[in-house]
Amino acid sequence: MEIKERILIKSQEMYFARGVRSVTMDNIATELGISKKTIYMHFVDKGTLVEASTIFFLKKQKCQEKETFLKAKNSIDEIILNTQMMREMLGNINPVIFHDLQKFYPKAWNHYLEHKKNLKDDVLRNLDEGIKEGYYRVDIQTRIMAKLRIESVDMAFNQDLFPAKEYNLLDIQLAFIDHFIRGIVTDKGLKAYESIK
Repeated sequence: MEIKERILIKSQEMYFARGVRSVTMDNIATELGISKKTIYMHFVDKGTLVEASTIFFLKKQKCQEKETFLKAKNSIDEIILNTQMMREMLGNINPVIFHDLQKFYPKAWNHYLEHKKNLKDDVLRNLDEGIKEGYYRVDIQTRIMAKLRIESVDMAFNQDLFPAKEYNLLDIQLAFIDHFIRGIVTDKGLKAYESIK
C-alpha cells in the first residue's frame, strides 16, 4: 500500500475515533511512524487531508453500498444488509466528527452533503422497489419517507438531541431504522423483515 493511502486510512481512523479537531498532523505522523514532512509532501495542510480523507471514505462507502445492492434478495434484505454495514462503521465513530466537519471543514462537509443526496436517491429506489414487491405500503409518500430516513441519520449525530454520554450512536440508528421499516411495511413486508432480522 502506498504511503498516501496509508495516510488517508490512518487519518480517517483517527478522525472517527477522536473527532477531527483533536487530531493533529503530528498525531497522524506518530501513529504511522513517519515524519510530518512526509504527510505534507502529499497534503498541503490539514484541511486538504481532511477533505481527501472524507472523499476516500465516501468512495469506499459507495462501493460497499453497490455490493449490498447486488447481494440483496429484495428491498427489505437490502436495508438489513445496509444495517449490518452500518453496525461495523458506527462501532468506531465519535459523533463529534459531524460537528467538526460542518463547522471547521466546509469543503469536506460539502462532499458529505453530496453523498447524502445520492443516498436519498438510493432510499427512494429501495422504496419504489419495495412497493412493487409488495413489501412496502402503496400509500407511503416515497419522497418524504426517503428524506426522513436520510435526515434521521444526521439527527443521531446531533449532540444536543442525543449527547454521547447518555446515548449510544449505534442504538439510536438501529432504533430509527426499526421504527422506519415498521412504519412502511405491509403484513408481507413485516413477516419478511422479522424473519430476516
